[in-house]
Amino acid sequence: MTRQPITRLEFASQLLCPSLYIMIILMVGEALLAAATTYLIIKAGRDVADDEFLVTDLLWILAAQSASYVSGAISWVFAERAGFRCYSRYMLRFARDNRNESKLLYDKAAREQAEPFLTGTTFNNVFNLMYEIEAQLKLLLGLVFNVIVLGVEIDVRLSLAYGVVFALLLMLQWSLRGRVAHLYLENQRQNNRLVAQGYTAWDNVFAGNHYNLRLWIAGFKTRVRDCLRAQINAIMAREGLSAAGGIIGLTVVFTALAYVAIHNAEDAATLVALAATLPRQIEMTTNVHELVSGWNDVIAVWTRVGDVVDNMRPIADPRFNQRIKFDRLLLRSGDHAKVCHSVEEAMRLVYAEPTGRITVRGGNGSGKSTLLAALKAEIKNRAYYWPTTDRLAFEFVAAAQLDEPEFDEDGELLQHAAVKRPGFSSGERQLKSLQEIVAHTDAPIYLLDEWDANLDQTNRATADALVDALARRARVVEISHRDRA
Repeated sequence: MTRQPITRLEFASQLLCPSLYIMIILMVGEALLAAATTYLIIKAGRDVADDEFLVTDLLWILAAQSASYVSGAISWVFAERAGFRCYSRYMLRFARDNRNESKLLYDKAAREQAEPFLTGTTFNNVFNLMYEIEAQLKLLLGLVFNVIVLGVEIDVRLSLAYGVVFALLLMLQWSLRGRVAHLYLENQRQNNRLVAQGYTAWDNVFAGNHYNLRLWIAGFKTRVRDCLRAQINAIMAREGLSAAGGIIGLTVVFTALAYVAIHNAEDAATLVALAATLPRQIEMTTNVHELVSGWNDVIAVWTRVGDVVDNMRPIADPRFNQRIKFDRLLLRSGDHAKVCHSVEEAMRLVYAEPTGRITVRGGNGSGKSTLLAALKAEIKNRAYYWPTTDRLAFEFVAAAQLDEPEFDEDGELLQHAAVKRPGFSSGERQLKSLQEIVAHTDAPIYLLDEWDANLDQTNRATADALVDALARRARVVEISHRDRA
């Protein structure tokens, strides 16, 4: 069955929440207060021209602009809340949508592609999207309200000038959107390849093997070159559009300012208002330039969100089951042994009895682990699956991680915390994991892949007794390279 894709709009809709709405309300208040400051500056300029300037004019300007700053600062609190909510919902949905896709567990290509998104890329993209939305909304609202004030209080042609600038920059952005999006997407892909290469650095460096290290460095250098090339192309596209937008904005706005000044040369009040608002208009021209540059960044983040949603549901190899060499596999239950010819036939054997142990036998590469993963994909939540090399979350691991030493201000170890943090060998971890599985899980079927691989003879006997305990209450399908005594 084909898995339905997730759209970027569906992902972005996870940002919609009360925190986002409060953020928008605060930003509208920030922009209105900034526009009120512009109005008060114009009024103060006219008071100067009429010899009516008072200190209260400055106090009102100070109060309005200060309130604008405070409102903008508080809005960031709610932006963070919305961003963390979105990322949390992404991780929860990833877990819900992929909890039965055990066929992907050993798919190295899928893991290399998707794991960077789980470990950081999605988190960064969520907050980049959140910050870009807030930054662009702040610029847009500030420009709109200030332009209205300038048009009403000084000259409507100033409003028209900013409208022309926005339209020209929007047309420029729209005409080049495809090319820019392609460059940003390629940049994201190359970044992910480089990050994925870093995941293997620890093994290849600390193993101390010259052969493996040489191959790793060669691959790393290739990915660095590809990533650098893609990054430069994306930055040049962004900066080129930004520079063009800035030049267009300055030209149009300053032409309008000169036109208004020339046509009102005899009107002292208008000239004083123009002079008083000149810093604000230069700031607004800069904001128009930042707005178009910001839209480039929005396109970049939006393109990268496409990669996020593409990796929310990784697609397993459709030929997964065909890699199992059924003619080389033997499923033994008690004194009976059977060669199965398909996953469906293996499932019938699993369901044949409510309890007991089924041991999967076969040579290396015959598909024993693949068969267990395929069974989990079919049985889903009714089966508990314990893979060979796992990073599953267990209580004993969490307890060990919480048992961190504590120090006082002088760096001395506190007496009550002077407990050595426990460490576990692979055999100890395996035995503790199995003990926890027996004590805290209740599944009708257990799929145990090489549960005795790292155990010595004594611990293997203990583990075998635990597996027997499971087999007395459930059906256990196991892979073991050692014959039972």
